[in-house]
Amino acid sequence: MKKINSFGVVAFKKSEMVRSVLNKIQAWSEHAEVPVLFHPLLKRRLPPGGKLARSATELIAKSDALISVGGDGTFLSLAHMVKFTEKPIIGINLGGLGFLADLDPENIECDLQKIHSGCYIDINRMVIKAVVVRNNTTVFTSHALNDIFINRYARPKLISLSAWYGDDFITDFQADGVIVATPSGSTAYSLAAGGPIVEPGTRAFLLTPICPHSLTERPIILPAEKNIRLVVNRKNPSLILSADGIHTIKLKNGDEIIVSYQGDKANLIQFAENTYFNSLRKKFNWGRDYKRWRDQAYDPRTLD
Repeated sequence: MKKINSFGVVAFKKSEMVRSVLNKIQAWSEHAEVPVLFHPLLKRRLPPGGKLARSATELIAKSDALISVGGDGTFLSLAHMVKFTEKPIIGINLGGLGFLADLDPENIECDLQKIHSGCYIDINRMVIKAVVVRNNTTVFTSHALNDIFINRYARPKLISLSAWYGDDFITDFQADGVIVATPSGSTAYSLAAGGPIVEPGTRAFLLTPICPHSLTERPIILPAEKNIRLVVNRKNPSLILSADGIHTIKLKNGDEIIVSYQGDKANLIQFAENTYFNSLRKKFNWGRDYKRWRDQAYDPRTLD
């Protein structure tokens, strides 16, 4: 891959761990003589000698790649900040599981040197688009790397949404909500709602009802060749639509939501050893011998 000769850094969490990582990045920048710019919001946490961008626009324009310091939420915010252009994003994980931001903060200097030298893999992830149409007028448009979801707020009542795939009617969902996820988002909200894990190179929608009234209404995987259309039925409680939990709109009865894939993508920088299934095994403890672990954990000889 091509060398990355400049970096922009974004972080939102206010913690000592974030400050430590920012200091490491700046120290590496000075040692490697590679320019690094920090987001304007980091003014009060700017490492000694660090350079602050005047705006997010300048940060993006002057950086070959952008570094997200935090969890997947920070990574998603940064992806929306660059408006899903082909600007590559590097995720340093300071959150929980971290399927998007997966680089170890302990090895960041070594990892940045590899990326600067071109020793990395550029991964493309599918990005979907949601359009809300109200009375034949488009009132909302947003993109999502993980998911578009519709959920209730204010009143704990079932919602009713009619769903189509292209011209084919699917069903009227009676549920707490509905998620349309990408394969990247299959390990996020959709998974918590009982959806499947889908390899992120797949071009597909995951249509997952949230706590459906009928137990036979299960998640559906659909090719991304056609649009998904959702219609808000009458007598619904207050509903909200959200794209990646970042851009939101309150919905009204009769609103139509069109979810499509038009070839948009986000670029992630990863390393060859950080394969998707390696991540699943590590983060979900797949293949672990729980019986042996349990026996060792309760063996008095192993306890202090």
